Amino acid sequence: MADPEKESFLVRQLSGTLSSIGKLVTSPFGSVARESGSSTHSVSASPGIENAAGVDRAPKPGAVGLHCIDYGNIGFAQQSFAEVEELIAHPRPEGCNRRWINVEGLHPYIINELRKTYGFHTLAAEDALNTHQRPKLEPYEDHSLIVVRMSRIEDDALVSEQVSIIVMADLVITFQERKGDVWDPIRKRIEKPEARFRKFSIWYLVYALIDAVVDNVFPILERYGDALNTLEEQAMTDPKPHVQQSIYLIKRELYGLRRATWPMRELASKLVDDDSPVEKKVKTYLRDVQDHATQIIDLVESCREMANGLQDFYMSTVSNRMNEVMKALTIMASLFLPITFLAGVYGMNFQFIPELGWRYSYPVFLGACATCTLGLLWYFKRKGWIGK
Repeated sequence: MADPEKESFLVRQLSGTLSSIGKLVTSPFGSVARESGSSTHSVSASPGIENAAGVDRAPKPGAVGLHCIDYGNIGFAQQSFAEVEELIAHPRPEGCNRRWINVEGLHPYIINELRKTYGFHTLAAEDALNTHQRPKLEPYEDHSLIVVRMSRIEDDALVSEQVSIIVMADLVITFQERKGDVWDPIRKRIEKPEARFRKFSIWYLVYALIDAVVDNVFPILERYGDALNTLEEQAMTDPKPHVQQSIYLIKRELYGLRRATWPMRELASKLVDDDSPVEKKVKTYLRDVQDHATQIIDLVESCREMANGLQDFYMSTVSNRMNEVMKALTIMASLFLPITFLAGVYGMNFQFIPELGWRYSYPVFLGACATCTLGLLWYFKRKGWIGK
């Protein structure tokens, strides 16, 4: 019968070993930030956000970023708030008939308070809270929910997060998982009185937000291309094991990008469809987003193929280097084989070996060894086994 203490010790040792192996893997130019997605929906629970854990407890002031931009044909105002009640009570300035609320950080209390104030569907609020949604367009009676995945490089790490966009007649609410985004250029453009945001409907803001999310993938893929080129040079000149680890991690990150960007083309197609709630003038710009999404998918596939080819190239290079090492060792062993044979013959303990008493036997032995070695070198060179 097995000893329980020994089994427990083996389990602890195995767990520690696997943990150590995991810590050895590092990213080529960063690491994939682990998705801090939240899921508050349990099996067979009532649908909607009303029963989510923490929906009745307000977060600490300032724990969730709350930013509001009001704009219109002649007006513009921007402000941040520490509590959601301040945001809700904040009136729109004169001349501002459109509002963009950006929430940085997901908290069920914040989402539910905004839902009760502005009247968007409880299922849309639940989708915003549960961050494992596929990019999609979900139309409701008087508003729409758009889910996208925003990828960016932050502190040399690839960060991917879900962004939920609630679109109403004159209001856009964006929910992010964490602070930081790619929308700073949009905020600067809204400030300009001559910007299209002031002349178009609220859907132009939605287009700009999605377009920024899609276009930001281009510089990310550029960095992957540079990283793969660097790894290719390393695989050719110095194929160390860390090169293979970096290639594997790039492949994994590219797979994540593919999962995030592939549905974006389908989402853009739905937005430009005849049945979508987007106004006709904005659909022209959304077709450009659709084209960019298609280009990104092609680039991601090209990078993945390049990574696969680079992995094969690395294995081939390592194999060739191993063959060269084995070739050198084989040649050295072949050079010493006749010398070893001669030394073995004259090292035997027979009493009568005529050459042992000859005066010139030692120099003749050395000459025979040198002749055999030089003869083998000449033969190997003639065959092309060395010297190339």
